Amino acid sequence: MIFNYFKIALRNLRAGGWYSALNIGGLAIVLSVSILLFWWVKDELSFDRFHPHADRTYLVHSHFGKGDDENTFTSTPTPVALAARSIPEIEAATRTGPFPGVTFRVGSKTFTEKQHIAFADTNFLAVFAGFKVIEGDPKKPFPAPNAALISEKLAEKFFGTTDVIGRTIRNIETKTDLTISAVLANAPDNASLQNDLYISMHVRKTIDQKLGGHQLMDEDWDDFGIETYIRLKETANAKTIDRKLTASHAVAVAQKIQSDYLLQPLTQAHLHPLEGDDSAARQVNMLGIVAVLLLSIGCINYVNLTTARATRRYKEIGVRKVVGAGAGQLASQLLVESVLTLSLSLILAVAFLQALLPHYASFTGKSGHFSLLDPSAWQVLAGTLGFCFLMAGIYPALMVSRFNPIQALRARSGHAGAARLRKSLVVVQFALAVALIAGTFVIGSQLRFIRERDAGFERKHTYTFDGRHLTQQFKQALAGQASITGISTSTDTPVNVQTGSASFDWDGKPADRTLVMAQMSVDKDFIPNFRIKLVAGRNFHGNKSDQRHFILNETAIRQTGIKDPIGKRFKADGGEGIIIGVVKDFNMMSVREEMWPLVMYSNPESHNMVNVHTTAALAPAALAATEKRWKAYLPDYPFSYTFIDTAYDQLYRTEQLTGQLFNFFAAVAIIISCLGLFGLASFVTEQRTKEIGIRKVLGATITNITVLLSRDFVKLILIAILIASPVSWFLMDQWLNDFAYRVEINGWLFAFAGLLALVTALLTVSFQSIKVASVNPTKTMKAE
Repeated sequence: MIFNYFKIALRNLRAGGWYSALNIGGLAIVLSVSILLFWWVKDELSFDRFHPHADRTYLVHSHFGKGDDENTFTSTPTPVALAARSIPEIEAATRTGPFPGVTFRVGSKTFTEKQHIAFADTNFLAVFAGFKVIEGDPKKPFPAPNAALISEKLAEKFFGTTDVIGRTIRNIETKTDLTISAVLANAPDNASLQNDLYISMHVRKTIDQKLGGHQLMDEDWDDFGIETYIRLKETANAKTIDRKLTASHAVAVAQKIQSDYLLQPLTQAHLHPLEGDDSAARQVNMLGIVAVLLLSIGCINYVNLTTARATRRYKEIGVRKVVGAGAGQLASQLLVESVLTLSLSLILAVAFLQALLPHYASFTGKSGHFSLLDPSAWQVLAGTLGFCFLMAGIYPALMVSRFNPIQALRARSGHAGAARLRKSLVVVQFALAVALIAGTFVIGSQLRFIRERDAGFERKHTYTFDGRHLTQQFKQALAGQASITGISTSTDTPVNVQTGSASFDWDGKPADRTLVMAQMSVDKDFIPNFRIKLVAGRNFHGNKSDQRHFILNETAIRQTGIKDPIGKRFKADGGEGIIIGVVKDFNMMSVREEMWPLVMYSNPESHNMVNVHTTAALAPAALAATEKRWKAYLPDYPFSYTFIDTAYDQLYRTEQLTGQLFNFFAAVAIIISCLGLFGLASFVTEQRTKEIGIRKVLGATITNITVLLSRDFVKLILIAILIASPVSWFLMDQWLNDFAYRVEINGWLFAFAGLLALVTALLTVSFQSIKVASVNPTKTMKAE
């Protein structure tokens, strides 16, 4: 029986011609895009769950202040893990932290690795056992004080092979030789820790202090530069551990800055950081909804075309019922046809998907690996196919199988319920498409606002590089270059202020107040070269007195409550002096976040960043001059630089990705909607062929007939626009609420989105209408 069903299904697909092609092709397109989206969403939702005991593993957060001064960070003091190991309810505690050196010598070659290098405790793999060791002993990953774990990827880059146990690499900055003790499989995409080199924490203890190490790091409660992870026993309570860690800190620091500690499950940290930025979770929700919407649009096409074409099968169904076929048998036949169509679409979708994977990898930064040998891939495929079957397969089968046999044998084409359903689905389909188009316009408007917004400093044609403690020599050597319009030095760049502290004091500060502020050291040329506006006081002079002077931004003045700040006492990290200036706020971070208070001081000896200002035309000459000096001073290091504009754009990589994806999704939605509309219009005009011939004989023009055939579709599109506009406005307003600085939504964006959808739909319908209206009436009059 099933075999016969498949034979009939294949016969009907062949007989369907280009209608079948529309069904299969349209579904294949949305399936391929939706599968990738679901794959990405599944990846995001499964972060760090591959580690054994992930449900009992926690990331420790430091918590300062209260009310408006409240701040939470993932970084903790280095002794927190040691304190945690003494708490009975804690099974294990480990630490990771940034490694200060980025340049490695391997044999005669030199490599620069700016990211994914970290220190780790010797029990690191005991807590993160999900990282697979492919070479070495997983029970003793750090057998020696200078041991290091390397990833497959980095081993191939450094040595050309993964057979590297016992081989040595040298970090040039710290003058440290590291011995490879184990090779790790490349971290999966859904791992929070993506480091390619883990260096024994013992190395940090022996690094020279001026390069970032601390001989007594295990006793330094003021160094918030480590991430601490703990695994609790099964019966432990996280809130109890919060209190015990906080108590340990209080005992250790006595009257110093107090920090509370909060535990967050490792599996929640990626999407729901305690710092309060839920943009990642919102993006996952948004793209998950988009995947469902795209699938729905494709399924609507299938339902519309299937129910419309079903009228051609009335006689077949009537005969089957008369000779004894039951509704269940008819439904089974049609369900088999749906399964066959969906299966063919899925096969084609997998082929499309392989073509999309390189673009997926470049958009998301993930590996782009989607293998049919992966059980997770089949989960996504089965879930997607099941959704389509429920949405698009069951209703047409039930509707067609319930046709009245008498009406069916009379070949009545009117089925009011099915017609109303088709119209409703067209409205839903285009409402979804209009919503996606409107979302594209709103996201694009916000991205333009970000690009064009005054960041508070000059970022064009400025590049920065790490002068490796030779910043003053570089500044002097480059000062006379005609291609360079200005040079300054600092500890950080304006778009990457990484240092913060709570060790501040000023006159009138409440004894129990803890205010965390960003801080950076700059020279006298930093503020004028970056064109940061001084709103009160003066700049640094470039002499020794600057070490006792501070410049604050407007937010710092407002949050500290200092009145008439110029000349007032201010203390930071043990250094005391006076406030000499106030600068206008400038964006140190993404516009998603509120402005941070900032303290600027001047200690040029601590500067490592050199900031070079030039012009578009002179930039190549400036870079060539800089590289020449670099090779003279630091021949062992490769020259590396970053344009401030590029770094600024990186702050909004997530938004740029969202904008690009929405552009693509909106295009897919409108294309699929128009394919369905084209098929539906073809069916309607085909049914009214004889009517069109009669109207032409009676004098109707092509324009008259085109308007007649398009009118009903235009009404449906207008209804879709009216439904989509308020819904999409609400959703995009919620998305914009993630930004501390945002555009206001204009009504014309939705009007333009609706107009674009309407024009596209009109072109689709008109093409088919004009084609039919242009046929000689003598031919159309003969139509059955």
